[in-house]
Amino acid sequence: MRTIGVAVWIAMWSCSQLAFGLQDDSNAYSWRYYRPSNTGIQGDYCEALLLDSDGNPWIAGYEPSFEEGGFSKFHYSQNRWENYSNVDFPEIGHPFSTGVTRVADFDRDSLGNLWMATGRGALFFSPALGPVSLQRFDGDNSPMPGGWNRGVEVAPDGTVWFSAYATYWGGSGVSQYDPTVDQWRVFSNPFGDGKINVQPKPNDGYFVWVNATGLEVNRYDSSTHDWQTLPAETGGPAHLVGKNATDSQGNTWMLRWTNFDLYEVKLDCLRPDGTWFNFPAAPFGNDIAELRAKSPDLVLVVDGSGRVWRFNGSTWQDLGSWNDTSYSYDIDQDVAGNVWACGVGGAGRRDVSTGEWQRFRVTNTSQYDFFNEDLTINQAGHVWATANAGPGVGGMVKFDGQSWTGFNNHHYGLGYDWPFPTDNSQKVYVRPVGAELFVNPTFGGLHQLYRDRWTNMQVGWDEVGDIREDGSGRLWVAHAGGLLLQNRRGWQMMSRHGADLLRADNRFPKRMWAMSVTNVIWLGDSKSPKIWTIEDFPELDPQSDQFKGMVQDSQGNIWIGANTINLPFNSTLIKLNPRTGKYVTWRYGVNWPFPGQYLMPVGATSDGKIWFQYDSDFGIDDQGLGSFDGTQIRTFPAPFEGAPQWGGLPHAGIKDVEVREMTDGYELWISCASRGIAVLRVTR
Repeated sequence: MRTIGVAVWIAMWSCSQLAFGLQDDSNAYSWRYYRPSNTGIQGDYCEALLLDSDGNPWIAGYEPSFEEGGFSKFHYSQNRWENYSNVDFPEIGHPFSTGVTRVADFDRDSLGNLWMATGRGALFFSPALGPVSLQRFDGDNSPMPGGWNRGVEVAPDGTVWFSAYATYWGGSGVSQYDPTVDQWRVFSNPFGDGKINVQPKPNDGYFVWVNATGLEVNRYDSSTHDWQTLPAETGGPAHLVGKNATDSQGNTWMLRWTNFDLYEVKLDCLRPDGTWFNFPAAPFGNDIAELRAKSPDLVLVVDGSGRVWRFNGSTWQDLGSWNDTSYSYDIDQDVAGNVWACGVGGAGRRDVSTGEWQRFRVTNTSQYDFFNEDLTINQAGHVWATANAGPGVGGMVKFDGQSWTGFNNHHYGLGYDWPFPTDNSQKVYVRPVGAELFVNPTFGGLHQLYRDRWTNMQVGWDEVGDIREDGSGRLWVAHAGGLLLQNRRGWQMMSRHGADLLRADNRFPKRMWAMSVTNVIWLGDSKSPKIWTIEDFPELDPQSDQFKGMVQDSQGNIWIGANTINLPFNSTLIKLNPRTGKYVTWRYGVNWPFPGQYLMPVGATSDGKIWFQYDSDFGIDDQGLGSFDGTQIRTFPAPFEGAPQWGGLPHAGIKDVEVREMTDGYELWISCASRGIAVLRVTR
């Protein structure tokens, strides 16, 4: 229905009159990203940990589906994670190379540098120097075997030893690297599962222990430079069971044959002089997932069910289960007596004073979704996002500028419960000033969270299109059944036209804009809103075209996208003056200065820019984010089909854009399909 007369101004500007993609101010733009794989623990698959001198752990974590992750340091008392992920640092490796992010073992050299064994090669990192020190060693820049490295040990002479088993992308073997002279030695004997231990000899030199492929173990003597395969026999060494099995006195803990004929073994300790302690059998038998020997009277074992045991020199103490899992990969204890363990399912910390285990996972440390839908930001700069923590788990996540807090049922006391039987939420909105948060759990209606209490807002619809406050502080809700305004008595129906998008009018405090695929509506206190339909724009085809995106600029003009997918010559951008009804159009193939074939306005900023998502038909690699200030166009292309890259817009599938004003510019918080949240910072 036409509600006002429309005067049409068609801008016949040529592309040559616009500056396209200028790069002279590129230093004003910077990107950062928030995903499960570069926030918090960086993944629920954690294969290695190492306690720093300050008692805080370095924990390796990765997300196998995306092959993203790396390692992070957890500053426990601050609840802060210091992240080093291949999302941000290409030196760690490209996600298309399986294994590059999967750190299986840490060791520290005499200077405090970290050496890491990974699924493809190795990593070096100096905590003192930071990210500039990151370096990868693999088959491209070294002779080390290309298989899966499971162990790393720094020997007394400063050389670094790695042990790999064969995969389809590389072979097995043991390699020795001398960083002082940048030299490698590679040994291709028949080595086993990648475990490796260095044991000092009584007088000088050291042994390097690795498992063989059969029932034996192999041993390297640094004095003779020879390998020896020790026979499998009663009383002899049988199998290495830990990545960190040599204690501070040089004793190496391993399985010993007690009766080779019956294939019977038990955990024991081999002294540097070659004699055994002959300890009594451990209560967990030979069910050892991982072991760490710190001293003769401090040995930690996590068994095959996730239960942790501690040896004090004479007896074993049951420390309880860090997690109900058969996949535990590392364990350690700090100087205060707190025990850390990790594996599939994150990591756990046992408090020495309470004896209780605290779990740390993506669900209570991270931005835990790659497929966030909606975002909201308050004036303090705190960000909330819809997020899926797993089937029936929930729900939503919050960022305070330093730490992520989960709203789900796997937060382990470090977040908030999700009281809805849903995996996710579809819409989230926080009042700019105040503490009220509004959430639409998937097919769950609209609910308010205020002071830790949830209230059903009774909007009468399972799915909410949008929630927004106008300039006078009144709350509006859009859904398929209409547009609602909250008052003291409840909800007032302001229009029977449904909508998917709401925008507060920046010139009239009590007015609100709403958009559906067929209507653009200007509402206020009046019950007769102004409505523009597809038919009100003769350039559009009412049989197929739909409105796509709407923003308001600082002069009050409304920018609207309209198109039909696979009909690019229908694509149109409209600039509407709502007070006069006059508008300007840009049409693809006529006077279209923009990249791509389709355009969707997604934001308007205080520097006069209109931000838009641009796209093209399948097979045409022309997609991304752009801005237009009336004269200049700047583009941030997205990689084809969201292929991994460093820097720039990570994916063209933009779900939401929210603007956060800063003292020296602003930020665009962007929800990107399959790539989590991207933030573009624009400095004036």
